[in-house]
Amino acid sequence: EVCVTGETLNRAGVLIDFGEIKHHVRELMATLDHKFLNELPVFNETTPPSSENIAVYIADALQSRIDDPAVRVSRVTAWESENASATYLP
Repeated sequence: EVCVTGETLNRAGVLIDFGEIKHHVRELMATLDHKFLNELPVFNETTPPSSENIAVYIADALQSRIDDPAVRVSRVTAWESENASATYLP
């Protein structure tokens, strides 16, 4: 789950188009889904692929993909199961 925040809406009356967010998140999920997370360059001995670190990775990577500096990633929740998650607030 990702949330973004900002103080002004664009001319269409939205902060950012959901389609843009979904596109970026879909690309990020493709880098993680069905992968051995311990073998990815972003994770290592000092940054293991915990739910917390996955949430940080997604937040940072998503923020770098958003072109509008007024739109900020405000929360990312990575779910391990139906009742276990970790939330990162950048």
